[in-house]
Amino acid sequence: MARQSKHIRLQVAHKAAQMMAEEGISDYAFAKRKAAKFFGLDDGDALPSNEEINDAIKEHQAIFFDEEHEERLKILRLEALSLMKRLSAFNPHLTGGALDGTAGRYPTLHIQLYADSMKEVEFFLLNHNITYETRDRKFRTKDPMQDKKNIPVLKLEGAIGPIELLIYHVDDLKINKVKASIIETQELIDKN
Repeated sequence: MARQSKHIRLQVAHKAAQMMAEEGISDYAFAKRKAAKFFGLDDGDALPSNEEINDAIKEHQAIFFDEEHEERLKILRLEALSLMKRLSAFNPHLTGGALDGTAGRYPTLHIQLYADSMKEVEFFLLNHNITYETRDRKFRTKDPMQDKKNIPVLKLEGAIGPIELLIYHVDDLKINKVKASIIETQELIDKN
């Protein structure tokens, strides 16, 4: 039974990966539910982790979009680096699919900024005539006393697609998340 459950999880992971890579779905939970429904599974059934889906995305892209995908990643990372340099006062860090290589055909660039307040970033964007939309995104926290944390997001329109600037407080920079600074992003581009 455990072996069958693992096989089903892998099928759901690969279907979710396909949808994320080809249809531009960026929400892991939505992709999991949609893939599970495709196989006739309930929400309560064991669904794959985000890491399992990321692995499946990388496999899918290697099979179906290898050269196209590598070129898209390079363009995304160059655009991110350019914007990060402009926003250097806010200690920008690249995250998400452009960093880990899972960006699909319709990617959204994710850049974390660190400021004392969101207003600082908004004033900077306004002073540089950069248009944006404001929204919040809820993220899970590891603190059991705090269910979810709202993170302000400024959405810009990039050359390839949307760019989301996630605004964190300066003190959050120490939190060990997978992210790349300006120097690390440049090294990533140079390496590939």
